[in-house]
Amino acid sequence: MVSLLFVLAALAITASASPMDEMRARGIDDLMPLNANHPAYGAAINPNLYKPINASLPAALREESSFPSSDLQRLQAGIGQPLERRLNQLPTAAEHSPVPWPADYWAVAKDSINHKWTNEPSPAEKYATAFGLNVQQFKDAISRNNGVDSQRGRRVCKKRSDCASLADGSACAIREGQTEGRCIPTWFGICHAWAPAAILEPEAKCPVTKNGVTFRPVDIKAYLSMIYDGAGLPTVFTGMRFNGNDGQVTRDANGRANDAAFRDLNPGYFHIAMTNLLGRFKTSFVVDVTAGAEVWNQPIRGYKILEQKIITAAEAAKLFNAQAYPFNANAVSFAQVRTRFSWIVESTEDGPHVTNPNKINRYTLDAAGQIIGGEWLGASMNDHPDFLWYSTRRPNLNLVTRVGLSYKNVRDLLEESIKGNC
Repeated sequence: MVSLLFVLAALAITASASPMDEMRARGIDDLMPLNANHPAYGAAINPNLYKPINASLPAALREESSFPSSDLQRLQAGIGQPLERRLNQLPTAAEHSPVPWPADYWAVAKDSINHKWTNEPSPAEKYATAFGLNVQQFKDAISRNNGVDSQRGRRVCKKRSDCASLADGSACAIREGQTEGRCIPTWFGICHAWAPAAILEPEAKCPVTKNGVTFRPVDIKAYLSMIYDGAGLPTVFTGMRFNGNDGQVTRDANGRANDAAFRDLNPGYFHIAMTNLLGRFKTSFVVDVTAGAEVWNQPIRGYKILEQKIITAAEAAKLFNAQAYPFNANAVSFAQVRTRFSWIVESTEDGPHVTNPNKINRYTLDAAGQIIGGEWLGASMNDHPDFLWYSTRRPNLNLVTRVGLSYKNVRDLLEESIKGNC
């Protein structure tokens, strides 16, 4: 359960150019291509790509203070419509239809779609065979771009114990037919591609046979995920990826993380985004559901507000063992909210797989009842979304990715799968 507190202030904090300029200076643009440099990428990224929040700026212009106006501006520009910020006007429950579909994240340590998920050839072998590609060359391209061979800079290993001293959850990942491999964290994968595909593409339903090769729904979903990994699609990205060490996150006297990238998403912004996108505009989005360094992109299914109440300034301060509310000098009113939001989890089985965590937040509001900020409360200080984003469109139908996957071929398989009777 997410626990939040909203703040009501005497004056609304309005969006200005300065915070947006600050975001651009940190490497975040209005539209971000989905590639290996994207902050949602499901593996390690260059730590120098995105600069940390500039703590020397005045408090009103820092991204972590009050309300993240640059995120709000970017989201509103992407939607193309005004966002509702009045707490009492926001929908209290919503569920996306159709429900985003589950799929594997095709872990790098398992050599991506070269992995044999059942007692049949791997998705890579099936695709190459059916569409007349050299099977070994195609598998090598998959490994080089998304699998074990993409991590050649990592420690060489022959067994898992060779990776133990790294203390990063690495497995000893060895390609089929080889005797040594690389130490690769098991969370690396293409969740950043599966999640938008699960929102934008219909779900494969039935097996399809093409040129003597039978494709299961799991195989077709694997190809869709790989297509989205290789398409460089434009995305609207909000928040900031925490790229530090989870074990070295320090806290202030109120229990909040000192690192603003760990502390975001701002819960006030998250509530506005969630209720507008799902509740008002009937569109889903992707969230990194963990605040820490690992990235777990999940497509969002829905949410429900479990409790929403206005509390006094004294009650808000007491939540932080303080005499006065310590984070916003203009705050005059507060709302405490408990929210349950659900997302789809990874699976190599067909059918919905849903997680329903609850979060508690405190939101800050202006005199008109608009959300202008907020803080995570209780366990939600550590267990909350890290960033929120979505892809603005599907790939072009004539796309062929760098590994040789044709979107048209995959869409043909998908359409046959949807029409099937199974």
